[in-house]
Amino acid sequence: MRKLLLSTAILALVMSANAGAQELRVGLSTHITNMDPQDQTGNNGAPMLYQIYDTLIERDSFSNPLRFKPGLATEWKLVEPTVWELKLRENVKMHDGTTMDADDVAFSLNRMIVEKDPEFAAAWGRWFYNFEKVEVVDPLTVRIHTLRAEPNFETLISARSAGITSKEHYEKLGFEDAALSPVGTGPYKVTEFVPRDLAVMERYDDYWGEKAPFEKIEFKHVEEVASRVTGLFNGEFDLVTNIPPDQESAVQADGINTMGVTWPMFHVWIIAQNTPPTDNPLVRKALRLCTDRQAMVDGLWGGKAHVPLAHQFEEYGAPYFIEGLELIKFDPEEGKRLLAEAGHNGEPVLAQFPRSYYLYGDLAAQVIQQQWAECGVKLELQEVDEIDYERMNVRAWSNPMYYPDPMGAMDTHWSDKSWVSSRGPLWSPSHPEWKTTYEEARYSTDPEVRKDAYRKLLDLAEIESGWILLYEPHELYGMRDGLSFEIPVAQRPYVLPLRAGEVTIGENY
Repeated sequence: MRKLLLSTAILALVMSANAGAQELRVGLSTHITNMDPQDQTGNNGAPMLYQIYDTLIERDSFSNPLRFKPGLATEWKLVEPTVWELKLRENVKMHDGTTMDADDVAFSLNRMIVEKDPEFAAAWGRWFYNFEKVEVVDPLTVRIHTLRAEPNFETLISARSAGITSKEHYEKLGFEDAALSPVGTGPYKVTEFVPRDLAVMERYDDYWGEKAPFEKIEFKHVEEVASRVTGLFNGEFDLVTNIPPDQESAVQADGINTMGVTWPMFHVWIIAQNTPPTDNPLVRKALRLCTDRQAMVDGLWGGKAHVPLAHQFEEYGAPYFIEGLELIKFDPEEGKRLLAEAGHNGEPVLAQFPRSYYLYGDLAAQVIQQQWAECGVKLELQEVDEIDYERMNVRAWSNPMYYPDPMGAMDTHWSDKSWVSSRGPLWSPSHPEWKTTYEEARYSTDPEVRKDAYRKLLDLAEIESGWILLYEPHELYGMRDGLSFEIPVAQRPYVLPLRAGEVTIGENY
């Protein structure tokens, strides 16, 4: 498989199914401000939230195409074209000692899809804008209503942003305090949380399913790559994340193994359509043509990252992945011509990006600055804690594939309900065929209709030129001997599979 490289040492391990009283210490490149499942939608929360919260319907984490299994709901069925009925699992104990029921389900989801609390706008816009309400039928039955027939219902309701939390907990503490002391139904319970720094979890002995393999997990924020590698070598950590490929030789040593993955995720630069000079589509197209992605992949990623040729991933599989599609070009001479046609007179383009959030994001920005200078574009770079959406022309972002389907990367990021469409709007496609084409790709139940619509959508996106896809990053995990896992392809990137049956602990761990 192109995207997964396991070291020989890991493959040769003699594995043991014994979970024992093991502890795991993880060094993360980023961390989160709170642990509310509907509030936290970024890459930084993915490794942790998966351990704490269950969803009504769960995915087989290693399936492609997706397979679903009972979670907090034991059965579900479509009772009307826009109504799904779900039977809840009995006697599920939450981390606060209460028993989960339909009121917890309705509370968790309705605050996002009915009340439309701005706190949850990102999750609503990515997954749940077609959901209308959760109706409590009885203590163990809910009906989930959608605005129109939802072909991806199971996929969406199994996203971790549909994780179920405790109504009583939030009513008692209020949002801010409750989100800092999270309550879910998952196999691990949070016992300590320091925002942006540390999360400590312990095995939840009253978990309704198979018991967690680790007795305790610590997730520690370690921003610098060198510090994460050093922590692995000196025994401070058992597992570290987000190691770039040029550090692979530095990580290799007796007792330490590496695993590499090229994520189905684009590092992206959003090009603002509402701020001069990038409000001109010719300028946006020129910036794309002046960006040499292969140079970044070769120079920053040692050739191991992947150069995108269109907004699609091989993981879509048949029939949606379109072989041989090459829409993205590097043509600086044509870029210069378009800049001249647009009347671009050298006014600067302002790029802002979050501090230390995207691996090699700062280096990529410097490379692009040099590339655009050769086209006559002055790129100003600002690494900031908060993006200024009134001034910026470009901001760094990522587009993970949240599920193996064209909408798993397109709808979760570029729908007219997404934050990029509501803020500014940064993204505001004006082509007269965009909306109808998008709806066919989003809602049709005919695979060929969806495929054709998505193919057309990609052509329209080239006309709009609202984003620059940089690359699919290749990153390494470093881990101590005796620990191994596979990448959960059915989950979003950066999920750590630390539940029962997902991670293997060897006798020498």
